[in-house]
Order: sequence, then structure tokens, then C-alpha cells
Amino acid sequence: MDLIQPKHSYADEKSQWQIYTNTSLWTIWSILDAKWVDISLHDENLETTKSLSSNVVGMNLLWAPYIPVAIETIQRLRQQFWNELMFVLGWQVLTQKKSKTWNILWLDDNQFQKIFGDGVLNGMKPWVLESLFHIKNISDGHNISLIPMYQKLSDSDFKQYFTREISLYVSQWCKFDCEFCGAVKHQKERYRDEEVLYQDLCYIVERLQKLWKKQVSIYMSNLDVFQSPKQLEWFADMILQIKNDTPGFTFDLRGLAGTGSFIYLDKNYPHVLEKLVKAGFTSAGYGVDGMWPEIWKWIKKPQNNEKNILDAIRLSKEKYNITPELLMVFWHVGIDTQTSLHDAYAFVDAMVEKYWAVPRPHVAKPFIPGNDWRKNPKFESAINLLIENPTLFQSLDFTALANTLTHPDQNFKNLVNHYYLRMCSLPGNTTQPIVPYEIEDTQERREIKKRGNTGKFDR
Repeated sequence: MDLIQPKHSYADEKSQWQIYTNTSLWTIWSILDAKWVDISLHDENLETTKSLSSNVVGMNLLWAPYIPVAIETIQRLRQQFWNELMFVLGWQVLTQKKSKTWNILWLDDNQFQKIFGDGVLNGMKPWVLESLFHIKNISDGHNISLIPMYQKLSDSDFKQYFTREISLYVSQWCKFDCEFCGAVKHQKERYRDEEVLYQDLCYIVERLQKLWKKQVSIYMSNLDVFQSPKQLEWFADMILQIKNDTPGFTFDLRGLAGTGSFIYLDKNYPHVLEKLVKAGFTSAGYGVDGMWPEIWKWIKKPQNNEKNILDAIRLSKEKYNITPELLMVFWHVGIDTQTSLHDAYAFVDAMVEKYWAVPRPHVAKPFIPGNDWRKNPKFESAINLLIENPTLFQSLDFTALANTLTHPDQNFKNLVNHYYLRMCSLPGNTTQPIVPYEIEDTQERREIKKRGNTGKFDR
């Protein structure tokens, strides 16, 4: 099997490509390698695929904008090699594990086939890989080491990946159930096997030292870093142990967080926060997502309240020297108003001035693969438009401006974009606003937008 990481959705042939640790692709490589499947790996952010060793090609789709990228890649590879190539696509939000069965969350089999065509399979169904390779009991990855994969990387490629911020698979799932979120949620957080994660990190540190590097920056995979105190303490202790064993080596850690979880930790387990900071944790991306109780109730995020948010930002900076990043996934169709948008903007502006908080605004999209609102009948026609015109999946990017597909009311769309761009202009903002494709765009217009979005990579 050949595994391919498609090029970043906002890169083109002439731009500098976005190089990042494609952890999910490496994980499936390690899972299949343990089952004696012979695999060749290609990362098109490093180099365009020039040869294939199999007629079966797996591809990793990171998010909705990668759907049109995947379609283009499939067409290119079939033209470049042979039409009979079989493709297997992987993408976490296509499925959710419920009891002992796997259910498609957003695309049924007919919609999937309509988007990608014949000869393309949904690899998130475990039996797809089992039947292709005649193997059983495929692991979910939590107890699989990535060291065999790391060993396949040349020193040059290893430096390319690990001297940038890396994504580290620490845990998966979230106990909360925010409606707008497309992640696997409403499940108790599950940490990766302790010994496996420890050995993987030791390998990374040892190899970086051999390459004369003394630091690694890590984005933790946790959907809420602070929600499981005991497991988090173990993780902090592990990092501290590695630092003790390798004097002079440092870690820079950051991750997503809930303000309520932080407050609970500060009140009941402050020593865990102290350990985490000592280990190298520097920045928490708090999901603020509006500033009204009515909005938090609407999006099923009752764990948010103004006091917790204010206290979390203040204590993070003043007590623990953790930089608060303010994730604002807001501008929700059906609840937000001009006043609520203004209040959200004013709050972030005040926190930037007072606590040097980092603005990270995002435009809420009412229906995305994996969230709850996609099942609402009023979005059925818009979803059908996506199925008929897969290029429009780009407009579901959370960093994309509100558009006709997601915000059909013209006045509200203009209002949303006004406050979004204002927040993007605040000091320290890290969000690069993306121009979305519109239903009425000509091919020429889309090419212009594509060029304008080139290089606008997220962190």
C-alpha cells in the first residue's frame, strides 16, 4: 500500500508548502506495519509523489477543505500512473464509534460515492482495511508506537518535521458535547498507552540531540488539556523525567483547553498545573466561543460562564504565566446578533490589552462533517449543494469568511465578516482569514481566490 499525505489545501506549485507531522497518517502506517503490510509513504508537502509501489493508495484528509484537494490528487495520480488505482480515504470525523459498531456521521455511502467516484473506499470503516489485507483486529492506535515510522525518516526529513512545532498524539475524545464541534465528543477522554508514549518521546529527544537540537515544540492532541487531572499529572511527570534525564533539553507545550476545566484544576489540583508549567507548558487555547449565556446554551456549551472565563484568563497569566489564547468560534446562525458580535469583539479586545491574550477568531459554520447541526432539515439543500459541488467544501473552513452557503442572509453575512476581520486585526492575532468559494463563482474567480489564499497556513 502507498500512503499519501496530500499537499496543504492553501499551497500551490510555487508556494512554500506547510510541513507538519502528519501523526494520523503515521499512526495508520504503524498499525498496518505491525500487521506485516508493506507500505510506502509519501508526503506531498515535502515532494510530489513520483512513483507508486502498489495499486492501493491511502490518503489522509485533515479537514473539509482537503476534500477538493483529495479529488484533484486522485485524478492526477490516475492520469500519472494508471486508472485502476484503488483509493482508501481516512478522516476521523467521517465516523464515530458507538458501542461496538461504526456509523457514518455525515456522508452516507451514496453521497461518499457521488463525491469521490468509483474505486474510492471509506477507510474509516475497519472492515475495509481488514478485507483489503486479510487482517483482523486492527488497533485504534492508542497502544501503537510510532518509532518504526520515525526510523523510516531520513535525518533531513526528521529535521524538517521535528524542528517545527509537532503534533503529539497524547489523548483523544472529549467529555463535553458542543454542537458546533466536529470532533469525537461526549466520551471520556482516553490517554495513549503510557509506556508507548514515553518511549516515543524518548526516541524523538534522543534523535534530536544527535542532530544537535536541544528543544522540541509540541501541540498536544487533547481536545481539553485540563479535563483529566490524574492523567495530565502523569504526562507532566513524564516530561519532567525526560528533562531530568537529558539536561539542557527543553519542551514548549501548548494545547486546547476549557476554562471550566482550568478553574477546577486550579482549585483542586494546582500542583498539576505547576508541574505542567515546569514541564514547559506555555499556552492554552481557551474555547470562549461567544460572550452571552444564551449563546453558550444554544451551542450546548453550558460549562462556559463569564466568571470562569475571566478567572481562567487572569489566573493563567498572573499565577502560572500561561499565555491565554482566545478561540472565538462564533457568529452562529440563528442566535448571534450585532450586539452579541460586538460584545464578543469588545471582550477579546479588552483581554488583549489587559492580559496580552492571543486572539484566535473563527467563523462558526452551521453544518460541518461531524457536528450536530448537519442533521437539521433546514440545511439539507445546502448540504446537497456541497455533494454536487465538492469544491465548496473549502467554504466550511473555520478560518474562511462567512459565505452564501453557510450564511445565506446577506446582511448577517456582512455583519459577521465585519466583526471577524476586526478581530483578525487585533494585536497578536494568529488567524489568517480565508476567502471562501461561493456558489456563483466562475472557474476564473476561484483561481483568483486560490492564489489569494496561498500560504495562509494555520499555526
